[in-house]
Amino acid sequence: MKTNIALGLVMVCLVLAPVLRRVGDRPQSLPDGRPALAESHSVPKAALAALRITQHGQSLHALLVGAIEAETDPDRRNEAIERVVESVSDGGLPATLDSLSRDAGDGAVELGQRLVRRWAEKNASAAAAWASQLPEGALRRAALEQVTIAWANTDLPAAAGWVLALPADDEKQAATLDLAYEAARAEPVAALELAGTLPPTPERDDLLVHALSQWSGTDPSAAAPWAGKVLDPVLQQRLVAAAAVASAEQDGAGAATLAASALDAGDEQGRAVVSIVQRWAQNSPQAAASWVSAFPDTPSRDAALQNLLTIWTAQNAQQAGNWLRDLPAGPLRDAGVSAYDQALAESGRTLTVAAPAGGM
Repeated sequence: MKTNIALGLVMVCLVLAPVLRRVGDRPQSLPDGRPALAESHSVPKAALAALRITQHGQSLHALLVGAIEAETDPDRRNEAIERVVESVSDGGLPATLDSLSRDAGDGAVELGQRLVRRWAEKNASAAAAWASQLPEGALRRAALEQVTIAWANTDLPAAAGWVLALPADDEKQAATLDLAYEAARAEPVAALELAGTLPPTPERDDLLVHALSQWSGTDPSAAAPWAGKVLDPVLQQRLVAAAAVASAEQDGAGAATLAASALDAGDEQGRAVVSIVQRWAQNSPQAAASWVSAFPDTPSRDAALQNLLTIWTAQNAQQAGNWLRDLPAGPLRDAGVSAYDQALAESGRTLTVAAPAGGM
């Protein structure tokens, strides 16, 4: 018991030391001779809160949480939490978290979340077992999230087994989403499989788009056909567009072909075309320009042309101007010249695109 009290007092000092240091240079008494402590403006809120807690005989964890909650400056609040987290030994994590679990305040939840994350990074299965037995509430939701994320980065199959075994409710869906987003970075196919266990919701669809984009960035030849097999027509279009955009830097021509052939004319195709041209133009502006010039005369083409010439003019204004000069007179050239002039104006340069052969 004495050891726990001593440890708690050390933790308190760690939290309050910077606060007290900030007061150290201030006058210790007021003009009328009263002690400075009697005036709230002379002592930081964290110190006053801590004093009130100790005066009422509250627990040491309540002292720490009270000091944290009273700190209104975000940076200093974060520093205080970090000092407490660092002061708790590995062996003391369960007991500290048990104490925090009985406090529903924001400070306890925030501190508990950091401690659970640290525990899960060292012993995910133990942290998971502890989080699973918590009563419903903010700390339980935060603990499940932190365990899921930490475990996914050390042992994805084990983390998946734990998440899928959770009771079928909103918390399980949230944990599955967290797990899948972490998995998508290195194992996008596994993320897609996890997404397949979720009911259709906007959040699930966003996850599918994200994971498919990650997959297409490394294996577009497999990702695009998978997207094309999705039965929901709206979701299928989103996924195909994501596959095309994600592969544009590696294979601009292939991405452009996919967008033109597999996407219906409309907003989804328009956004994809613009994004593809933005990426393609970084490496092969001439090739991107040739494709844009062959695209149907639609608002999507004009938007793509605008983005192409913004990038190309910044890279090589003379080359972009030569391409425009060789275009036949018509809407494409007019829109291109306008975009070119705008790009030049933004860069502070002045060049002229000559009229094409045969006049305007």
